[in-house]
Amino acid sequence: MRSIVIALGGNALLNPYGKQSFDTESRNMDIVAKSIAELCRKGDYRITITHGNGSQVGDELLRNEHAKKFVPKLPFYALNAETQATVGTIIETSILNRFKKLGMQMPVSVILAHVLVDQNDSAFGRPSKQIGPFYNIKELKEELRQGRFEYVKVGKQYRRVVASPIPKRILEVGSIKECARSGVVVTCGGGGIPVISKNGRISGVNAVIDKDLTTQLLASSMSADIMVILTNSDYVYADFPRKTGAIKEIGASTLRKALDRFEEGTIRPKIEACIKFVENGGRAAYIGNVYRLPDILNGISGTKIV
Repeated sequence: MRSIVIALGGNALLNPYGKQSFDTESRNMDIVAKSIAELCRKGDYRITITHGNGSQVGDELLRNEHAKKFVPKLPFYALNAETQATVGTIIETSILNRFKKLGMQMPVSVILAHVLVDQNDSAFGRPSKQIGPFYNIKELKEELRQGRFEYVKVGKQYRRVVASPIPKRILEVGSIKECARSGVVVTCGGGGIPVISKNGRISGVNAVIDKDLTTQLLASSMSADIMVILTNSDYVYADFPRKTGAIKEIGASTLRKALDRFEEGTIRPKIEACIKFVENGGRAAYIGNVYRLPDILNGISGTKIV
């Protein structure tokens, strides 16, 4: 039985044509859960799932802002914990419901993950990850009086930015491995809760860890055979913005030489994660459409990195 780590893109489960909602995410996850349940039924894979939370944590930040007159604001890293739980329950219940339809009994666990980062990571000196709502100049001045965040100008408005440090270690990796031996594990949502170790204590920091890099760290730490990053695109494309020149299979070393051709902040982190996974001993990594998981593993769709 092969070990597989599957990353679900947070945006890939949303409705691209209308308003987002908990129900929308649940319905979309039900479609993906069907494929995951079938893999479990066949018994070919031990499955661990990670997921994004960009849209969801942005919503939580907005709720935090609107409610600050009534209840104390939560630190940003705590919002990651909240969204790990929220998205985790969507994934777990969807898979359990699919198991029930198939007459299966298999445990599904959601494990809250804390990810250690280096407090001296250069990313803390140059915050770049945009999060949360947009502010006009009046709102920005009020924010600057109250908060400890930095902001960048986006068009005529302003938006909060936080650091995106490199993940070093997943604190719960032992528990994840143990639970993965007998069932499906959902973990490391949104890249995990970023923490540092200082003076013998673990403490959260206001940052966003790239979820694809954390997925790779998890997959390599578990000695997984396969890693799959599911997105809203069928392939990695040689001309990604135009989606032309679909790459169906490519060597990790060849792809690394072409990294500069891919866009930062969108497809490039996914490609980097796949390259690193293969370089660290993984059998193969895939990038493909969130609704075509069986086709990806059967070589019908998706980009395979070896």
